[in-house]
Amino acid sequence: MREGEGGTVCHANPATLEDLDWIFRLEIDAYSTQYAVARRTLEQWYGSNPDGFSVLTMNGRKIGHITFVPLRPKILKSFVIGTIVEQDIHEDCLYTPEEKHLIRNLYVESIIIDSPKGHSALPIKALTCLARDFVPLISRICDPTNLENVYALAASGAGERFMKRLGFDQVKSGRERADQRALYVARFSTLKANISELYNRRLRKNAKLIM
Repeated sequence: MREGEGGTVCHANPATLEDLDWIFRLEIDAYSTQYAVARRTLEQWYGSNPDGFSVLTMNGRKIGHITFVPLRPKILKSFVIGTIVEQDIHEDCLYTPEEKHLIRNLYVESIIIDSPKGHSALPIKALTCLARDFVPLISRICDPTNLENVYALAASGAGERFMKRLGFDQVKSGRERADQRALYVARFSTLKANISELYNRRLRKNAKLIM
């Protein structure tokens, strides 16, 4: 159990096969049909490696999800260059749970936290819980000591600014990629340090409010 601010209980639970319909609808709502990964593709990825799929809950209510995809080197290279899009990534392009020790790079396919103000307004309580559970989430899919880079696409202006705050740098602009979306990368060590600092800063702020 994870206790958030003000007694808020947050979890980052492994997603089940039944959760995929909900995740797909969440992506359609947030990204549109143009950019959301096809439901069939999500199921193929899940069948190959379910460890990267997590559902976020707050006080027992599902509020979002985060999905890490462990791409094999050859497909990762093509994706980084921009010659393929997400829909071109098939189940045999992913490392399996049995190959956990081989994973050096992860791709953040999606992170969505629902909010009454819309997907672009990220609830600070949920983000705080997610920041605290960041390394355990990573540990579920790979050995963090082996992880080198984390890749992610910019889905919105707000998301892009937040990624830069976390230490992500642009690899390819949208003009250079088949999906017309900018790709970013961060060293895992840098990302872990920045997320830890943001989390600790939040704790210090809360402590001052209590005093």
